[in-house]
Amino acid sequence: CDVLVIGGGPAGSTVAPLLAEKGYRVVLLEKVHHPRFHIGESLLPANLPLLERLGVADEVRAIGMYKPGAEFVSPHHDWTQVFHFAEAWDKSMPHAFQVKRAEFDTILIRNAARKGVEVHEGCRARQVEFPADGSVVVRAAHDDGSESKWQARFVVDCSGRDTFLANKFQIKHRNPKHNSSAIYGHFRGARRHEGTAEGNITIFWFEHGWFWFIPMTDDVTSIGMVTWPYYMKTKGERSLEQFLMDGIAMCPALADRLAQAARVNAVEATGNFSYVSERNHGRNYLLLGDAYAFIDPVFSSGVWLAMN
Repeated sequence: CDVLVIGGGPAGSTVAPLLAEKGYRVVLLEKVHHPRFHIGESLLPANLPLLERLGVADEVRAIGMYKPGAEFVSPHHDWTQVFHFAEAWDKSMPHAFQVKRAEFDTILIRNAARKGVEVHEGCRARQVEFPADGSVVVRAAHDDGSESKWQARFVVDCSGRDTFLANKFQIKHRNPKHNSSAIYGHFRGARRHEGTAEGNITIFWFEHGWFWFIPMTDDVTSIGMVTWPYYMKTKGERSLEQFLMDGIAMCPALADRLAQAARVNAVEATGNFSYVSERNHGRNYLLLGDAYAFIDPVFSSGVWLAMN
């Protein structure tokens, strides 16, 4: 193929159809099958023009929770700060959406296939070689145990936090100042604001970090606790579920919003959030999104950076 894309998240499912529309033969390898759970459900207003360009804006609007702004809640006083996107310097993007990533990412990868990308799900890239002729050779394993070898003119690494090429080149470095972890789950019955503010993301901070409160459709709200290693070490024998609930209890404003809520999925955790690679491209390769770098996600920038 001309371009081999590794990873079918927002980065891969954006670059692949745009390249296919330019006439290139594009192959996309995705290690799992969509739909699949993923964190990072809060989009920025700047995502919307990209969705229009990809031709999926109506599909995303149908599954998204309207998000007019972001709210920040302090543990030290009763006053909260809301930032409305409509009041930004650029008035052309007055809102965004919150999305279930299982649905959002499925829309994007199916769109890539419609646009002529050869999509292989359940296909994990395992090895990469850069022969002297300037091509790229990628070996991949399929769910059924078979293997494939692809030769491409160019490879785009969109493998997310798997950081496929950065690990190969040994160029990935963790950020020692932002070495946080996140514990998160989905809840139903969380108390939301009324009217259009229902879809606002709320950030609550507490003694050991901060929480996200992301309202989505079907009365599902994503709750995540971002905290630092010293506090993670206090987990002890507690389950992730209990550790999260104990953390919520330490944040009265959030606990009040969740007083009648019930968890609807398994609590998960991810660690060592922030890192950067020494470079993001070479003569015949490119690293996009989390495959290149990841920053603490307080401003919902990850999906936009990946797609843009």
